[in-house]
Amino acid sequence: MGQPETRYARAGEVNIAYQVVGDGPVDLVWAHGLASNIEVFWEEPSLAAFLRRLSEFTRLILFDRRGCGLSDRHGTTATPTLEERMDDVLAVLDAVGSQQASILGISEGGSLAALFAATHPERTARIILYGTLTHYDADAQYQAGVGDGTIAGFADTVSRGWGMRSDWAVQLWAPSMAGDEPFTQWLAKHARQSVSRGAILPLLSAFYAYDLASVFPTVRVPTLVLHRRDDALIPVSHGRQIASQIPDARFVELEGADHLPFIGDAEAVLAEVQDFLVGSRAPIPRQRRLLTLVFTDTAASTRRAVELGDDVWREVLAAHDQDVRTHLTRFGGEEVKQLGGGVLAVFDGPARAIRCALGIVEASEPKGLSVRVGVHTGECEMVEADVRGIAVHIGDRIVELAAPGQILVSSTVRDLVAGSGIRFGEGRDVELAGMPGTSRVFPVLRHGTSPEAVRRSAVEQTNLFRRDGEYWTVGYRGLVVTLRDSKGLRDLGRLLAEPGREFHVLDLMADGTGARSTLPSQAAEAGLAIQGWGEPVIDQAARVHYQRRITELEQEIEEAQEQGGGEASSAAREELDALITQLTAAYGLAGRPRRAPDPIERARKAVSRRLRHAMSRIARAHPRLGRHLAASIRTGMFCSYEPERAIVWSVHAKPG
Repeated sequence: MGQPETRYARAGEVNIAYQVVGDGPVDLVWAHGLASNIEVFWEEPSLAAFLRRLSEFTRLILFDRRGCGLSDRHGTTATPTLEERMDDVLAVLDAVGSQQASILGISEGGSLAALFAATHPERTARIILYGTLTHYDADAQYQAGVGDGTIAGFADTVSRGWGMRSDWAVQLWAPSMAGDEPFTQWLAKHARQSVSRGAILPLLSAFYAYDLASVFPTVRVPTLVLHRRDDALIPVSHGRQIASQIPDARFVELEGADHLPFIGDAEAVLAEVQDFLVGSRAPIPRQRRLLTLVFTDTAASTRRAVELGDDVWREVLAAHDQDVRTHLTRFGGEEVKQLGGGVLAVFDGPARAIRCALGIVEASEPKGLSVRVGVHTGECEMVEADVRGIAVHIGDRIVELAAPGQILVSSTVRDLVAGSGIRFGEGRDVELAGMPGTSRVFPVLRHGTSPEAVRRSAVEQTNLFRRDGEYWTVGYRGLVVTLRDSKGLRDLGRLLAEPGREFHVLDLMADGTGARSTLPSQAAEAGLAIQGWGEPVIDQAARVHYQRRITELEQEIEEAQEQGGGEASSAAREELDALITQLTAAYGLAGRPRRAPDPIERARKAVSRRLRHAMSRIARAHPRLGRHLAASIRTGMFCSYEPERAIVWSVHAKPG
């Protein structure tokens, strides 16, 4: 039997490839994991048989997400956000005329299934999560036996071997097929024709940045969680944790070690899926859904109204309200209600919500308004035209914490927009009135590198080191991170801009202090005097004073001990010890006075210290770049960047 016809649906400007198999009583969307090619699927007999078996009791809907397989793969479509991938599912459902479907999320596709179900419960009948991941930190230990034992090392190894024949890949994804050469060749071909080598690393980086801990509890549709007990790629503990977080989810632990569901005991998987989809469990009522809430507030509105007068103020507000509605329409938001100096609006996805907020804030500034915005994603109760729930209270509290002109988001929002290119400043822990414990909030960086440019840098794997005000955007081998400015990052920027050039530490210390007719290093080489260099730390007069006081204290201690004055003796002893410690620090061996340190030596220590600190910060945010810099940065009296092979960096440094 041949494979089904491939058709296309339009998700905005993107073409999404899909196929429909079977005519069963329920619609089932197959949400494959990291990579897919719906035509190459049918070339592997075990997968083809699995899909045919599913189509016996469903109308099976297959699709390639944007940036993958037969769908559009140009530009930033290569690394879609979860929000954009939900758009792909909606477009395909509309194209096939499905009002409501179940979703079978395989591996990383389970994250999409859960988020879609929470966001669009009216379009979701049930979800099945197979071999799904909860969350990994980039530097977390990963026991899959590949790379250096961390997630970052695993992603690096996968990207370097992507699309090539690999026995270790078979051992991880389908150990039952080890030694099966046709399957090994098919797995490599499927990788090649699903995602390009250049896109796989930024895609993996975005994948591991997902954190749906706040999303799983908001899923209100019947859920089945399947996981094989000895899965080496994603341990079964992830499945157990997900099932414990989703209300009323059913967890089934299957025998086997294969991560791919169609390898090993595939019939056990199919039997559970069939029973779950065509069983008699009653659906759960759907009055609640996952929404992204946007609260806006005009700062100092009363003072501004007094300054302008009532008539002018009404005109300004009317123009601002029109700007808000224009941006809501553009980004798919829905106004819920006016809130005094602002509005409450809801969105299906957080990235669109943030882009809308950026547009609203920027449009308000020419009108002399200072708008602050709070953004949170959470489960809401739909009550006629209003929304209620804890998420609403959290969003309202967040906007109160935002500074004028600032967009402040919850950690949930930050985690859900991984891969969008939106940059955030450093988070801070805050107490939200009426809420227990502390919550972490993050400011959206409004200026500098645009989200589109960040995504393009990730896809094109541009090596980027750019400063905009108080933050740096740093990109290397497909992963882009944001770091607060520091002197060490400025030093690194100078070194990366000119690989191989040696910079004197005095020149790095003087960077940013203004124009000089003579560089500090040139002055030092010319032997020009620098005040304080080489002078004793404690001069002779001070030394005599110290010695006189030490003699006095020794006599006081002796007298106090004779008279039984314990407190007086103790106080004198403390002062004596302190004086001796100071003298010891001021004099070296043989009683020679220590000299004030050489300014070049002071500069060497200072520059080395701040470079090490900067590289340590980079290593925590971007482990792969951290390792590269550790091997390539040379410090000493002269500092330089000397990579093993030529690497071109795009370095920009714009002060705030």
